[in-house]
Amino acid sequence: MQDFRVAQTIERRRVLATRGGVQSEVGEWRGQTVFVKTLLTAEPEATLRFAHEGGIAAGLSHPLVVPLLARTPRQLIFPFVPGGTLREVIEASPLPAGAALCVATGVLRAVEHLHACGVTHHDLKPENVLLHGGRARGDAVRLIDFGMSHSRALGTDIHDGTRMGTPHFMAPEQFRGVRGDPRSDLYSVGVLLFDCLAGSPPYEDALGWLVGIHEDCAPLPGPPEVHPVLRAALQRDPEARPATAGEMRAALEKTWNTLRPAAAWD
Repeated sequence: MQDFRVAQTIERRRVLATRGGVQSEVGEWRGQTVFVKTLLTAEPEATLRFAHEGGIAAGLSHPLVVPLLARTPRQLIFPFVPGGTLREVIEASPLPAGAALCVATGVLRAVEHLHACGVTHHDLKPENVLLHGGRARGDAVRLIDFGMSHSRALGTDIHDGTRMGTPHFMAPEQFRGVRGDPRSDLYSVGVLLFDCLAGSPPYEDALGWLVGIHEDCAPLPGPPEVHPVLRAALQRDPEARPATAGEMRAALEKTWNTLRPAAAWD
């Protein structure tokens, strides 16, 4: 990752969105297609959030995590990943069991790296999982977006005590303001796997579930062999979930080995 003081020239730019004072675009930089986030505002909180995201992304290096190529105080430059998001694939059709397990296993491999680096993602959802080439396979997973993440390596956590996250994918303790617990990410991967299999998350009224008003979970999707892993990951109590991303990944791989004669990855 290269750290520059001055803005880098992005050619053939195409703006994708502008939100919260940050513009997202695709363009070319140094001969390659890139995805660029540009800070458009001088508002102090937005500036802190932008630096926070860049600082976390700069410390990660894994084949299944989109790397930060370069940054300036107002730019974050990433390689462009062709193929779209996992959400786009799910919206077309829920995934077969084998493909869903494969994608979830890929996400967990990326999450294992994050957790080894002291980072909790805190916003794992299909919108933040790119699939290289549009392939629903573990090796095609590319994890993105560390704007809500917690890192033990940073001196301060600008989101400390907040309820930031996406309600349908947010663990109950995260909703209460607890940050930095890796098991919160495992809950989110459980919801992501559920979404892959069912085409929607488990709780229609996610806020009602998070505050404890109800326990109305949709029927567990996919073959029965997958249900124990889903049930464990979706526990309200973090202590009842898998202890680590590696443990959850091993359980999914064991499930796949059981299903292999009857399922396909694609």
